Amino acid sequence: MTSWGLRSLYTPTVGSRQDALYVDIVAVHGLEGDQLETWTDPQAGTLWLRDLLPFETLPSRVLVFGYKADASAFFGDDSANRILQHAHTLVAELEANRALSNATERPIIFICHGLGGVLVKKALAYAATRTSNKVEHLYSIYISTYGILFMGTPHNGMEHTAWHLMAHVPRATDSTLSDLSKAMTRNSETLQNITDQFAPLVKQFHIFFFWEGVETDSGHHKGYVVREDSAAPIWDNTERSALHVTHSQMCKFANRNSTDFRLVLAALLRYARDAPGTIGPRWTSARRFLATQRSMEAAELIGFDAHNNNTPYICQSPTINEGDGHRKIKNKYFHVPHNVSSIFTGRDVVTRMLRNKILESSKTSSPHQQKRFVLYGLGGSGKTQLCLKFVQDNRESFWAIFWVDASSVANAERALSQIGRLGGLGETPDAGLYWLTSLEVPWLLVIDNADDPTVDYSRFFPAGERGHILVTSRNSDCKIHATIGCYEFGDMDEEDAITLLLKAAQHGGVNDKKARDIARPVVKTLGYLALALIQAGASIRQGICSLDDYLAVFATYRKQIMSDQLTQSPDNYQYTIYTTWEVSVQTIEGLASERAVDAIQILHILAFLHFEQVPATMFERAWNISQRSGDIEKPKTLAARIMEVFLCFGILAHLYSLLFTASLGSTRLRLPNILLQKGPRWNVYRFRQAIALLGKFSLISTDDEKQSYSMHPMVHFWARERLSKNDQSSWSQIATTILANSITPELEPSSQQYRRSLLPHIDACMQYEHSWATPRRKYSDDYVSQNAKFAAIYSECGIWIKARELQEGVMDLKQQSLGEKHPETLQAMTALAWSYWNLSRIDKAVELQRRVVKISSQALGAQDPKTLKAMDNLASTYWLCGRRHEACRLGEEAVEGLQRSLGPGHPDTLTAMENLGRTYMHLGRLEEGQSLQLKVLEARRKLFGPRNPDTLMAMANLGMTYHARGNLTDAEQLLQAVVATRKRVLGNEHAYTLWAINDLSKIYVDQGHGAEAEELLESIWEVVVRTLGEKHIGASMTMMNLARAYNGQGKWAKGCSTLTDLITTQLQTLGPQHPDTLVARSELARTYKYLDRLDEAETLFLDVIENMTKTLSPEHPWTKKAIGQLSAIYISQGRLDEAEALDLRLRP
Repeated sequence: MTSWGLRSLYTPTVGSRQDALYVDIVAVHGLEGDQLETWTDPQAGTLWLRDLLPFETLPSRVLVFGYKADASAFFGDDSANRILQHAHTLVAELEANRALSNATERPIIFICHGLGGVLVKKALAYAATRTSNKVEHLYSIYISTYGILFMGTPHNGMEHTAWHLMAHVPRATDSTLSDLSKAMTRNSETLQNITDQFAPLVKQFHIFFFWEGVETDSGHHKGYVVREDSAAPIWDNTERSALHVTHSQMCKFANRNSTDFRLVLAALLRYARDAPGTIGPRWTSARRFLATQRSMEAAELIGFDAHNNNTPYICQSPTINEGDGHRKIKNKYFHVPHNVSSIFTGRDVVTRMLRNKILESSKTSSPHQQKRFVLYGLGGSGKTQLCLKFVQDNRESFWAIFWVDASSVANAERALSQIGRLGGLGETPDAGLYWLTSLEVPWLLVIDNADDPTVDYSRFFPAGERGHILVTSRNSDCKIHATIGCYEFGDMDEEDAITLLLKAAQHGGVNDKKARDIARPVVKTLGYLALALIQAGASIRQGICSLDDYLAVFATYRKQIMSDQLTQSPDNYQYTIYTTWEVSVQTIEGLASERAVDAIQILHILAFLHFEQVPATMFERAWNISQRSGDIEKPKTLAARIMEVFLCFGILAHLYSLLFTASLGSTRLRLPNILLQKGPRWNVYRFRQAIALLGKFSLISTDDEKQSYSMHPMVHFWARERLSKNDQSSWSQIATTILANSITPELEPSSQQYRRSLLPHIDACMQYEHSWATPRRKYSDDYVSQNAKFAAIYSECGIWIKARELQEGVMDLKQQSLGEKHPETLQAMTALAWSYWNLSRIDKAVELQRRVVKISSQALGAQDPKTLKAMDNLASTYWLCGRRHEACRLGEEAVEGLQRSLGPGHPDTLTAMENLGRTYMHLGRLEEGQSLQLKVLEARRKLFGPRNPDTLMAMANLGMTYHARGNLTDAEQLLQAVVATRKRVLGNEHAYTLWAINDLSKIYVDQGHGAEAEELLESIWEVVVRTLGEKHIGASMTMMNLARAYNGQGKWAKGCSTLTDLITTQLQTLGPQHPDTLVARSELARTYKYLDRLDEAETLFLDVIENMTKTLSPEHPWTKKAIGQLSAIYISQGRLDEAEALDLRLRP
């Protein structure tokens, strides 16, 4: 009679040497196996686990586990649940046996045959999750396991024919065999799920894979039951070997002289010898990490790398070493953007206050509230520098210090996302906040430039009571966020202010009484403001004035500056700052040189761009493109030409600002001097001289690494507000013109990174243009042209809403001024249609593209390349809206025509081929689609390189065709590369990055990695909704893939809810006949089946099959898949005739 459960074969004598040192060897048989017969040689009658092991040199206890392992116990869709049940039983019985033997921490070595290895993998994956207080005892099985010997375990499944080789399986019914083979076939969902759960644990164990070296001959069939690639997968740090017997004999040994036995015995001896030295320290670490896991309330598994000194290999929560009563903290993360200034001075009062509030209170009290301190005050007073000084001096008091630039919500969210990435919880703001919330060690978060009164900055505070937050703001209302204190940051202490001024001026006598007495009235006049003192010091350092005569110079310019334009400023403190900076600017203007004129003009231009990271090449690009296009406005009047001559000599440079804003005989604005220079190449030396002059007065800073220029936000604001309203209007337009002129109309791939860097500057220019643009300008060619360029960049970067807003205006103006049939109007219509396409406004895209095709056909002819390209665009939109047959017909015509007129290697031809290949794939013409996509990918790699967005699109499309053809390995490789590269090139939130992540999730689900797919999709859902909207087709795609991920894990109820919501949206946005809607309804019907809602499943499948047959075709793979699912329902209900009728439709 077959025995089930755990049974002891050998236990050392109590008090013996073996009793003190032994390990537990646990043997688990396979399918159709038995507790004892599996391990017994039938001829010799030798039970080798009991009779052959040398227990004197292998101190061990031997246990065998039995379970109902006949084929009928595992057939059907519930096979995974049956494996889970046996796995739970194995863990529970083994833990109980070891606990009663007082051997919870004894090392374990598993020996598994066939399906027994699958059961052990499931058991260890289950035990690894038992970390909560109530089930922590089961976790001991996972921690104590040292090694596993897998004998013929089908890790990747078995061939269908293998079942006929197993001696006992044929007694099962055909239905049993069919269902069992589905569950255990190669790459089956059941096996893949178990492998996915076991994969993160592999490094924990020493593993030896054995495969059968002799084919099994059943009389009617001959072959390997489990092939080598399935029995011994290539995993890191594992051993592999054949055993020179059949599958059923590989776990039976007749005597100790057997070569196969000696190989197995050597592994057991080695594992038993080394296991105690590994498992003991592992338990010490495990107890600590169990406590950490519970405190963080996280669900990740804890692993200890057996091949690397038990090193934990998941995100571990940091701990504080407490020895001799002292808390010892080692700083691990110090993410601070700048070093403190070398001339930082003073602020002792607030420094002591910070130390008392933040550091001292932490040592004497347990956390009962989050410690938040707010520094507020006027800009330029030194708040940021004080924070830099504080974190530098107290670095070792915090395990982690992070800096968040809150000058914009986007910047703050990016910083928090980076924190989330460091914590291993995902690159999102919420992940960063959650990680900080969970840390039990001291951390400090500096939130700098929290100045916007419309933003609630508490959104950037991690929840809970832990941590320290230091906030800087010009807005006094931010005091409301303080929990341990706040401080108004204003005037420096007089002595500190004097010291700072003298340091900034590089005056040798910082402690000299006379120098300090001279400086005293200076710092008083400057309002003891740090930034003003540094500016004044720079003026003295540059020799513009001396410390002695600074006040005289200041008084002279103050009278000039304190005029109407400045009295409009709302804050009195700005007078002092403005005056300080005006001294520098007016000194530059007084130089009356070409360099000075260039510097002032560049300052005016920078004032209307974003204040950070203006590309150093922007001016040069604008000059080069203007030279090529002849778009430089030359002075036409005599007065203008005379002025140009004088300006070259710098004699009348100080008069320039009086004449510059005039049109000088033209209806167009005149560009700055530096962009009107003549010659064969850009005068980089002249430009750098002007930049250096601004840098000397601390008006701008240069980032050599990023090759960009930045301004302090206060300087930036002052530089703009110091101008009159008319001048602001003029310089705003000039800055916008230069920005637009730096962009080539062709949008070459080589300049993509540069164009992406322009986004914040385009935003700034558009904001100012909206304020200053006159009706006359809005109808000018320049205005329309620049908007078209800016829209193209928005579109390229995936910001289609802004692109669409500009493109609609461009198209309307082009139609009014040029007419609908003009090439520029058609180009504008095409660009707008593309934005509609990406925004899922499909009806509008179709309407526009049809008009373009019709007009182009009439004006240019049906075979003109522009007409053919328009046809390809329309075909792509037909594909998107589910009209796949129309897309195919039109796409084939476009490809044929473009290949004939432009050649097969032209970029436009390749785009048409790519779109047609994608359509073929969705029509089920997979071989044709793959052929086209391979050609496109090869050509684009040669033309554009591997990182170009068009190349990445070709890779993604080919990957999904591989996926459709069942080539999941190549598909995964391509899509992983696409996701990684798009994140680097386009950004994490670009719609095409999100699209690639969705495609990769499909592959994961079909590989059985449902949990991984779910994690991937849930990490992007917030981004998808925020950037695209809930009704965008990208949101529908993400919901569909989430539902598949849920279903792939057996979370049928969750999948059903998600699909129900999705279909409601799809019926509104896509319509009932759209292929995506039909696929979602088919998946919902399948979900009903697994929820045992068979009547609803049948009704829905019947409707889906009817509509798929009409919309796609009877032969389409999706149609056939739905028919197969319905047939399975009929079979389960015993409706065999109806199932047979459906099966006839599936036959060729």
